[in-house]
Amino acid sequence: MKMNVKYLNKDLPRLASDFYDSGYDIRASIPSSVTIAPFSIATIPAGFALEITDYPTQNNMSVEIQIRPRSGLTKKGVVAQLGTVDVSYRGEFMVNVYNFNNHEVVIEPYDRIAQIVVCPIYKPEVIEVDDLSETNRGAKGFGSSGTK
Repeated sequence: MKMNVKYLNKDLPRLASDFYDSGYDIRASIPSSVTIAPFSIATIPAGFALEITDYPTQNNMSVEIQIRPRSGLTKKGVVAQLGTVDVSYRGEFMVNVYNFNNHEVVIEPYDRIAQIVVCPIYKPEVIEVDDLSETNRGAKGFGSSGTK
């Protein structure tokens, strides 16, 4: 599998990841600081577009690119919205960043704001049925399996 990256901002530090890291850091591709008001959101451009090639497609498999928060920012109350980018998308990556603090937060140019992770996905055949098999859990949801 390969990831072809088109940098829309030539000054942007290149995507890099240590072999043992699961993701690639995304940096804010902004010309000047962005201030996010308390309990607000800002959409920050990442300055690149990409394509994944040579990924497995047999057995109804494909890949997705996940945008994930960075734990260092989350610890400070600044959270990148988790999102899925379809493998066919070729536009600039954008990151929704939430400020859960009661004070302003400033994002500086090239700050690390999120990360991307390339993950396998399975695309099962969809079959319409009238009934589903029974399980102990049934239709109980929203934490029902961890109540005891």
